[in-house]
Amino acid sequence: MWFVPSGDRYDYEEVEPETYAAFKAASSKGRFFNEFVRDRYRFHLVEHGHHP
Repeated sequence: MWFVPSGDRYDYEEVEPETYAAFKAASSKGRFFNEFVRDRYRFHLVEHGHHP
C-alpha cells in the first residue's frame, strides 16, 4: 500500500487487499488511514517528495 500524505512516498507492508479497497473507497482517506492503517503496519520511506 502506498501513501503519500506530504509528498513523501511510504510503502506499508502486508496491508490486506480488503483494507486497501476500503481505504480507496473511504470518503475521508486521512481519517481511514489514521484509524485503520497508522501504527498497525510496518512501513518504510520509499521516496522523498519535492517540497517547495
